[in-house]
Amino acid sequence: MQKFQKDFIELALFAGALKFGSFKLKSGRVSPYFFNSGVFYTGELSRALSWVFAELISRRIGPEEYDLLFGPAYKGIPLAVSVSMALADKGINKPWCFNRKEAKEHGDKGAFVGAPIQDGAKIAILDDVFTTGGAKEEAIAQLSSAAKISIAGVFILLDRQEKDDQGRNAIAEFEKKHSTRVHAVVSADEVFSYLSQNEVNGEIVVTEEILQAYKSYRKIYGIS
Repeated sequence: MQKFQKDFIELALFAGALKFGSFKLKSGRVSPYFFNSGVFYTGELSRALSWVFAELISRRIGPEEYDLLFGPAYKGIPLAVSVSMALADKGINKPWCFNRKEAKEHGDKGAFVGAPIQDGAKIAILDDVFTTGGAKEEAIAQLSSAAKISIAGVFILLDRQEKDDQGRNAIAEFEKKHSTRVHAVVSADEVFSYLSQNEVNGEIVVTEEILQAYKSYRKIYGIS
């Protein structure tokens, strides 16, 4: 595991974005852990998170492979803006854009805010997690209705490595459909492996009991 990945895991713990216990998800599944990127709401946390994202992007694709950073509403919005600034610190100057849930009919009309969507644009999508890919599909549909675009990659913080309701690997299905790749800072397996073997602030965060609960959950809902 790379340093930026370890830094992210410890940052998520520090911010309270990563918790362990018993959590009922929107899907109805009862998960032994929960991740909430909405708690990265201070300037310092936003900056630290944007640096992690910028590191992931710069390691996976070159600057010439994408033209625009796109953040799906709503959690992708601050990511697109902050990551564009973090990339600028690396000497990579890329514009940002995000979508509105509903197109505005007055003033600054349209479905998008930020850089214009142009034909031939290679777009990097930024979001917190990938579950079913619904928000990404909605955003891609909006983008495709505005111009002939291609998806240079989707970049997320955490890959939960779970099946969808049809028992399929949702990320694999998405990648196949859009001829692109989904890149995660860390996977759930990496989080549990790291925290079960390394102390954070002098203690092991993932105990044997928590690890076994995760393995049981993974056996039911995890992808192979």
